[in-house]
Amino acid sequence: MQNLNEIKNTFDLNQTRKFLKAIKGNKFECYFKLIMAYQISRMELVNIEWKDIDFENSTITIYPISQKRNNRAYYSWKFEKKGNLGRTFPLFPNLKNLLLDLRKQQELNKLTNKNYDQTNENFICVKDDGTRLNINTLSRNLRYIARDNDLPQILLSDLSNCLDSYVCQYADSYDFYRAWTRFDCKFKKNQNLYENLNLRKNKKFLKALNNLLENATLSRKSDFEMWGAKWELKS
Repeated sequence: MQNLNEIKNTFDLNQTRKFLKAIKGNKFECYFKLIMAYQISRMELVNIEWKDIDFENSTITIYPISQKRNNRAYYSWKFEKKGNLGRTFPLFPNLKNLLLDLRKQQELNKLTNKNYDQTNENFICVKDDGTRLNINTLSRNLRYIARDNDLPQILLSDLSNCLDSYVCQYADSYDFYRAWTRFDCKFKKNQNLYENLNLRKNKKFLKALNNLLENATLSRKSDFEMWGAKWELKS
């Protein structure tokens, strides 16, 4: 069992770059990057449906999840999307390509496997046989990647915090940072970042983050230790 004293809160930026290089071509690359880019929970990830992704307009909507446990089995949680509380994000080109490849692979699996479980075809997180992907599988894969690449062991839930400093560095305003990272309860209600925070002013941010996701490279050299340095953080 993992010693909790050996688990760090998240990767620093250099470790994040190393991790992004390590997962290139990994079967779970898309899932890991979705958690990192949109700072979503693991429960939100496994409940994303294909209808939540608008490939034509390049957006993705993430919904908060309410959890109800049926029995002792971890994978038996029942999840319900909370009405219209979704947040709509721009779909980064790198993630768009990964998701399109993922959808194509799932369609191929459906055609070539006569026992393919089609009851979960609406979800993006499914195994090769069509059954729902167990969150523990992602957590285990994350541990193996960290071990094989001399990275600290972190929890899957903490992977969403890896890019806090990068978002802060490039975001146009503190309000944009808070909305993207859900730092403030003010942004709990339905948030379409296109409409509410004017992403046109944040083209540099979008380009920089996509570049990091795709190439594991930084757009400029900066000090990322103090992620609140650009604005005065107020309680």
